This record gives sequence, C-alpha cells and structure tokens, in this order.
Amino acid sequence: MKPRTAKPTNYKKWSFKLLLYLIIINIVVAYLVFNFAIGLHDSSRFNQNIGTLSIIGNLILLAGIVLTILSIVNKEKKNYQFYISIIGYPIFIILTFLSLF
Repeated sequence: MKPRTAKPTNYKKWSFKLLLYLIIINIVVAYLVFNFAIGLHDSSRFNQNIGTLSIIGNLILLAGIVLTILSIVNKEKKNYQFYISIIGYPIFIILTFLSLF
C-alpha cells in the first residue's frame, strides 16, 4: 500500500484572488457613486445596485479573511500572495467599519 501524501493547500492563492475581486468591486462602487446624478439616474435602482455590490463585497471580504487564517493555520509557504493578503484585508476591514459611520 502506498502511503498517503498530503495535498498542498492553496488557501493563500484563493485569498489573494478574492482580494483582487474585492478591489475590483470597490472600484466599481466608487465609479457608480462618482457618476451618479440625482436628476438623471433612478435613485432606487442605484441603491439596489450599490446594496447588492456591498453584500457581495462583504461576503468576499469574510471569505478572504477565513482563507488567510486557514493559510496561517496550515503553515503554507509565505510568498507575495500571502503578504499582500495580510496587508490588504485589514485595510478593507477598516474601510468597511468606516463606511458604517
């Protein structure tokens, strides 16, 4: 019988990808907010779009944090993906809490 070998995990890679998606979502939200004109656009549709993007962004933020924690727990090798995730997610946590005020 062959001994079982542990499969390498890719938590840091997926955490990094989710961080990139989170950055893209925040850029889209900023673009929508900057280009919104009260007289020209439907405010209810705008609020629905921003609300949907915010929920998706918060879910991606939570998933990325969990994947970063799993990367630390599983002691994956550290590379640029890990370090950028370690720096990026706290920034987005702060931005999320600032947006609540």
